[in-house]
Amino acid sequence: MLRVIWFGLASLSSLVAGFHQNRQSPCSLTCLQLSEDSSGVVVGDQASRNLWSLNQADVEPACRIQPQSPQDIANILAAVRLRSCHFAVLGGGTSPFKGASNAEDGITIDLGLLNSIELLNETSPKLKVGAGNVWQDVYRYLGPRGLYAVGTRNSLTGVVGSILGGGISFFSQRHGCSCDNVVEFEVVLANGTILVTTEEKHSDLFWALRGGGNNFGVVTSVTIDVFRDPPSWYALQRWDITIMESVFNRLYNLTVLMPKNMWMLATTLAWNPRNKTMIITERTLWSEMPDLPKALASGTVGEPTEESQVLEQVINQRDILDISMKMDRWNPAGFYNFFGSFTFKNDVETSLAVAQIFKEEVVSIKSAEGLQVYIVYNPLTVGTILAMSKRGGNALGLKAEDGPLIILNINLHWSNINDESRMRTFMRRMIERIQKAAESRGTHHLYRFQNHAFEEQDIFQGYGTDSFKRLKEVRKSVDPDGVFQRLQPGYFKLDLESADSVANVKSEL
Repeated sequence: MLRVIWFGLASLSSLVAGFHQNRQSPCSLTCLQLSEDSSGVVVGDQASRNLWSLNQADVEPACRIQPQSPQDIANILAAVRLRSCHFAVLGGGTSPFKGASNAEDGITIDLGLLNSIELLNETSPKLKVGAGNVWQDVYRYLGPRGLYAVGTRNSLTGVVGSILGGGISFFSQRHGCSCDNVVEFEVVLANGTILVTTEEKHSDLFWALRGGGNNFGVVTSVTIDVFRDPPSWYALQRWDITIMESVFNRLYNLTVLMPKNMWMLATTLAWNPRNKTMIITERTLWSEMPDLPKALASGTVGEPTEESQVLEQVINQRDILDISMKMDRWNPAGFYNFFGSFTFKNDVETSLAVAQIFKEEVVSIKSAEGLQVYIVYNPLTVGTILAMSKRGGNALGLKAEDGPLIILNINLHWSNINDESRMRTFMRRMIERIQKAAESRGTHHLYRFQNHAFEEQDIFQGYGTDSFKRLKEVRKSVDPDGVFQRLQPGYFKLDLESADSVANVKSEL
């Protein structure tokens, strides 16, 4: 049974009366049709459920529908196709991309009731996870059993959404991205077909779902690998900003050759709005208590150097759930947000150039209310890229010879909607200037991390010609009418072909 939640109307009877005044509302008609099959209509404004960013929480759909089975979703897709009603799919709801998981005046398909978690095969365990779960649910389920999964570093991120975009994990150095650890997808196609896809079964679709985004269907569950003996030693060090070059030299060296007992490294450059200064930190995750440097040499090559002592150091042993929840506290809900992504070849000079650009551009936004802005330098080691080859590889298009790389995540939030224009300008200028700086040094790489990209960035061209072409071919085979291109407009699309141009293509499934 579907559960349909109405917004902006006092009752179902008032909605029906409203149709006499507005007969050109295909989504309201679709909501009414679907409500006839529901177990009840709940009145009230609940649009912001699980929506982390105000970019999405401020959006009001015609209705939000909570399917309880894949067949429910097939019925919803049939209804939206009938009247060409636009929709969004809500899983974790942590994307700042407006329309990604909440459809303005459309239908929001809320997967929150598909929240089962089941451990399969005790001797060689796998985990089947419903699409309504976030990684916190998975970590909380597995932890007491001594098991762990390659999930994201923030606990409130949706499991399926992160996998569809790739998914950087605490454990990527050993196990690849979150998407590389999927054994099986259950997915509902635009024509209502419910498929189970694996490396052996519907293998092209299986490959495409591992990084190809929301272009192919509605994923209702994933079955993923789990493992034992995760790292548990978390460390944070804060350094004097005057020795930034030394910190980036350390980042470079560890990206080239990461110690066996180190599982994660993230170097963060942030603007401190209270002190009006830049700060630089390094977060690491280890399988044993680390022996961290107490000082780093300052100065440039060929000049006399001095040692700069670490300003702040935290080392503790914690469960992965606790560590991921700590990350959540650094990224609180209730703000307007933009993400941005960029990739370059591991290079100290490029890292420094990014920092200088950041320092110059932050001036334009530093007076904004509720400002938080920082850049995370994430190493993508050759080992991580090699781990992406499991089960036929993923759709990201990365090759070992490309590495090692640095993936930049730009994080920006603010509290006043009137600042959106200058925040958008800031993000555009950051991306444009970083690209020019990397190109001038010969370090630019086209890959953009989908889960963290700016809504104006071109994601799939960055996957490379072969991957992009194959993704479009898979899309045409499973969704020949382009339903997930036209009617689900939120998030990154492979193409925007008109229905007329694809209407005569027959599905292979």
